[in-house]
Amino acid sequence: MLLVVIDFQERIAKHIKGIEKVIKNARKLIKAFEIFDMPIIYTKQINLGETIFGKDAIEKSSFSCWREEKFVEEVEKIGSNNVIITGIETHICVIQTAMDMKKAGYDVEVAIDCTGSRDEEQKKIAIERMKQEGIKLTSSEMAIYRMMKDANHPKFKDILPLIKE
Repeated sequence: MLLVVIDFQERIAKHIKGIEKVIKNARKLIKAFEIFDMPIIYTKQINLGETIFGKDAIEKSSFSCWREEKFVEEVEKIGSNNVIITGIETHICVIQTAMDMKKAGYDVEVAIDCTGSRDEEQKKIAIERMKQEGIKLTSSEMAIYRMMKDANHPKFKDILPLIKE
């Protein structure tokens, strides 16, 4: 499974409705992927500065990450067909990436509690459109528990504090 973290950049984040909760949920999912030693790709939109998470990110000009050659190469190198997407903005970069990756044959889920838009109505419309396009919707905790599958998972004790945050 691959986590894609799209454009969490301060210049745009400060305009996103409910950004504190979106960042908190995204951090939870990122930490879980790190604990499970699963791959993560970060992106950043040109001219919007560095990422909030301070990680190396693939710079892009296109709204869909899938239209960026370096991103496609990295996804193909990782070799996972299952993708969870987080990011901002839901109605622009997140939905375009999700639709393009689904069209390319990937099993795509969007962690809705880890996405945001400047305008809540735009986010709601994007969610409806993703449903229409057959993109699966999830949440940070749903994804984390699905990765663990069982309370006897060897990383359960490492994950539990994330859930309690």
